[in-house]
Amino acid sequence: SVILQSAEPVTNPNAPPSDCFLVSVLGHLRPVKDPFRTALAARLLPPTSKIKVQHIGDALTDQMKLAAEKESRTNDRYTWLGGISHQQAMEQLAASHLTVLSSEHEGAPSVISEAIVNQIPILASQIDATVGLLGIDYPGFFAVGDTQRLATLLQAAETQPEFLDAIKRAMSPLIPKFTPQRERETWKSVLQNVGVT
Repeated sequence: SVILQSAEPVTNPNAPPSDCFLVSVLGHLRPVKDPFRTALAARLLPPTSKIKVQHIGDALTDQMKLAAEKESRTNDRYTWLGGISHQQAMEQLAASHLTVLSSEHEGAPSVISEAIVNQIPILASQIDATVGLLGIDYPGFFAVGDTQRLATLLQAAETQPEFLDAIKRAMSPLIPKFTPQRERETWKSVLQNVGVT
């Protein structure tokens, strides 16, 4: 049995900004998260692009902190916001046009369920966890570490409404799978199957 981690949508989220295409990255700065992949991809975008990347998450080492600060100084498209509360992070996510998960490997990333219930399109590295959650045919995958492919997908999301619509259509049927009610029902079924009442 698989119990999917549920998430609650943000109540009364702010609309995404109108002066840029806001891309959120949520995750602490650890090597396994490949935390600067989206920043590197943003550097490859054409000058006409209005993409801005906001990165939310604590730096777990001094080295990562210095790297994030340097990237914020030298990359006009990237801002590291550091660690904020979970509620604030969800509000930032819900007010984004898109989110990116670039991890090299994961168990079951909570940002997937959080983005799905808030109907925020996801670009994700094609690892077992994301394929298991989003489905093998999900149109927003890129290979781990593939900066150029991620840049191409970011540009498509910004400039091709049909691509963003395809991602939203792929995500829409997944929303009921990540509700708290569904998680409770799955737990109840599992516990009954093992004789716990």
